[in-house]
Amino acid sequence: MGIRENILLVSCVLLLKAYSKIIPRDELFSSPQYSAVKLSPNGQQIAFLSPDKHGIRNVYVRCVKCNHSRQITFDSKDINDIEWTALPDIILYYQDNDGDENDRIYKLNLTMASPFSKPIPISDRIGVKAFVAGNNNRDSRILVAINNDNPQFHNIYEFDLLTDKLSLLLRNDRFSETFSDNDLNIRFASEEADDGSLVYYRLSENANSKNLSTAYSDWTEYLTVLPQDRPTTEPVAFTADNKRIYWLWGEGSDLGRLVIHDFGYPGTNEILYTAEKAEIEEDESYEYLLIHPTDKTALSLYEFYHKPELHILNETVRNDFEYLTNVRPGDSPVILDYSQDFDIWLISYLCDHSPNEYYLYYRKERKAEFLFSERPQLRGRKLYRMIGFNFLARDNFPLQAYLSLPPTAELRQVSNDSDETEIAFAEMGLLPAAPQSMVLHVHGGPHYRNKFGFSSTIAWLTNRGYAVLQVNYRGSTGFGKNYANAGNGEWGRKMHYDLVDGVNFAIQYGIANASKIAIMGGSYGGYAALVGITFTPEVFACAVDSCGPSNLITFLETIPPYWMGGYRELTTWLGADKNTSQGRAFLRSRSPLFFANRVTKPLIILQGANDPRVKENESSQFVNELVKLKIPVTYVLYPDEGHGFGRPQNSLAEAGFVERFLHRCLHGRYEKFSLGQYNSSAVVLTDADNADEWQSLKTDEPSLQNSSFSSSDI
Repeated sequence: MGIRENILLVSCVLLLKAYSKIIPRDELFSSPQYSAVKLSPNGQQIAFLSPDKHGIRNVYVRCVKCNHSRQITFDSKDINDIEWTALPDIILYYQDNDGDENDRIYKLNLTMASPFSKPIPISDRIGVKAFVAGNNNRDSRILVAINNDNPQFHNIYEFDLLTDKLSLLLRNDRFSETFSDNDLNIRFASEEADDGSLVYYRLSENANSKNLSTAYSDWTEYLTVLPQDRPTTEPVAFTADNKRIYWLWGEGSDLGRLVIHDFGYPGTNEILYTAEKAEIEEDESYEYLLIHPTDKTALSLYEFYHKPELHILNETVRNDFEYLTNVRPGDSPVILDYSQDFDIWLISYLCDHSPNEYYLYYRKERKAEFLFSERPQLRGRKLYRMIGFNFLARDNFPLQAYLSLPPTAELRQVSNDSDETEIAFAEMGLLPAAPQSMVLHVHGGPHYRNKFGFSSTIAWLTNRGYAVLQVNYRGSTGFGKNYANAGNGEWGRKMHYDLVDGVNFAIQYGIANASKIAIMGGSYGGYAALVGITFTPEVFACAVDSCGPSNLITFLETIPPYWMGGYRELTTWLGADKNTSQGRAFLRSRSPLFFANRVTKPLIILQGANDPRVKENESSQFVNELVKLKIPVTYVLYPDEGHGFGRPQNSLAEAGFVERFLHRCLHGRYEKFSLGQYNSSAVVLTDADNADEWQSLKTDEPSLQNSSFSSSDI
């Protein structure tokens, strides 16, 4: 072997070692150095959340010109989000109480910020949920929604940023949501009808916009959105003169359209764009549907199938997006924020190979300037690639999914005489040389979806040697109303079959080792994990449930009061109402709690004690049933968390628990973990890891057959 070959061999070995090095959990799950990044309306400052010297998430502000950052809040509890106002020295921030989602809002003057200054509370009552309902970044006032009278409905107030005066505009005992125009005048509101339709009402001619009630005399019907159209129908923005309004429109189209009509007269709809491959993307974190901040022209939008696809609506931004695309070829530029004059954009790039990296883009100079990375410690790490693909469910329903392989996995080389489908999948990079241990990671919602992009969770699992399958089962959003509505009434049935069919696909094509497949998820994904280990225990080697409902009856009985405005839609998703005996029987048949005796594989459950959406009882009643049946389970409770784990020490501990669990079940790589390692609040209430009971339970090998059960099993 020559010198050149030796050098090449050594380089390959060193590269493989670098790729295979365990990434510490600290690098993946500690608080991001930069999050909730926002550009001030004048374009001169950037606000962001970052951990302080005590690890508490506080607000920092960075000068755009001088690049100097300073801490402006010094709180002892994490801050959840921030928002600029029209006044350059005034910022708003949100906090809740240990994950209860009852957000409090505070106003802070940046010029007076110090460890000794006190913010002005806009709404700070414990147990009351508030949010900013209108902020045009132009006026010295905002609209604030507060459910301080009736927890089901939010009153609307006007808050003066100069005088700190809070004035009631609408006392609300009826509407689930209200909508204001560019001048912060309330213009219309929505109410759910008994049949699940969503009815929009506009102000009547006699209504006093500064002293509104929900009386029918103040409102007149504007339009009715039928239940089947609700997944793809929502208002977007008023035009600059407040006379016309943009909507995402589901009627007459599966994927939806962007339309505009004279406000109050939907019969004048003008179609601006019809979606072709996926729904027009809307996301609170990104300006996917870009509307000019002052002239209110629709400029661009994205459709998001496997990856985001940009569509230009107005030629004034074409050169901007062409430039930004060339800055990082192959990655998708997305706008996070912009100055009111629209000359400066805060952008990031959607990609799977690095965490969020932030840039400022100066339109006049046509120049993008790198700011910072969300997790700079991950730079240089070899991360996963996320591959989107399609497959058919057992009933031929077309499904979209993503597969992420471990960075060290060798890809399969197929011959030209192989099956055409196998060749196509191999060319996509979907097929490993050998079957992998795999985690089926189920998204929550369920009216949500997996999307292409970076995820600390997927980076962690693939780094530990697991392939990760993410199926957008029927009921997921983003792929049209037919796709979303196909999940109605299919919790624990066809929605779950889609997941099992995804597993079978992975086994069939040699992606996954049939005996080493875990199911894992949070919220609805946690429910799916419990369904997987009770309804189809032969498919999975183990399950990880985070905050998943186990009993759909008690879940419906304890939803947050402010969800009641969408109760009919929720029961449509579930397929039944708890208020009838027939409905309760149906919900019982889909609830893992009543099939706990089928658990034969390792299970870990993690839960926040203050979860407002899926109450602690959803986990504890399932655990209690398993304990009664003498079935081992590990149950970890976090007293200071809600629906998911926001505190970094708790997120790190969660990852530690799950990593150790998966290591023992699937034998992946493992960074050692102990309970007190991160100073988390976690309390282990039951621990199957210290018992030998699993050895006496059945260890059925997962099969490739369609796993189902009949009504006789219920």
